Amino acid sequence: MPTPPDSSGQDNRRADIIAKATELFVSKGYAATSMSALADACGIQKPSLYHHFRGKQALVLACVMEGYDVAIERLRKVGNDAKLTHEERFRQAMAENYRTIVSSPVGRMSPLIAEVSLQFPDVARTFHDRFIMQQHEIMSAIIDGGVAAGAFVDLDRLGLKHLIFGPIVTLSLSRDMFASLDTLETHFPVERIRDSHCDLLLKLMRAGSAAETAPDRAKEV
Repeated sequence: MPTPPDSSGQDNRRADIIAKATELFVSKGYAATSMSALADACGIQKPSLYHHFRGKQALVLACVMEGYDVAIERLRKVGNDAKLTHEERFRQAMAENYRTIVSSPVGRMSPLIAEVSLQFPDVARTFHDRFIMQQHEIMSAIIDGGVAAGAFVDLDRLGLKHLIFGPIVTLSLSRDMFASLDTLETHFPVERIRDSHCDLLLKLMRAGSAAETAPDRAKEV
């Protein structure tokens, strides 16, 4: 039987294109980045770039989702770790959220997504469905487990969702906005803010009693 072609070279080339294109999109923005510039950055001819991606929209979507798919798998692994206590699971999941949104290169894609979302709604929709909703569902399941075990009280999930993710997104944007300041780590230290954020959320989720929460509050994150 003939030996099937080895796809590893194609996969490596695709991954290299995505990595280099991500840097270019983040630094220059979508509108200012041409396919010619992308091909030059990747060290290939433009027809070769079109062989891997049918256009700039397809390439930016691949850049957006590449790192986030991996991030979701890391977060899901934490959510499924039965060896952890409910608080440990929540803390480790929050650490993964900070790692993805604040500390990893893919976290810098948020302004790019905002730039292209009106022109290409499919990019925003895919990002929302494949990352944002999955991220929220995993965090919701972690909280549900804590509530069922009596470790957490049953708080309003919509409000809690924004208390969880709002500060992380704000920190990510602030660190990008003020990256040139020599006081960046003084004003926006990631680990200190992350730990304080977790402490405050856990204090809130431990407070009161289940009897004090409204039975009809939405549970969808």
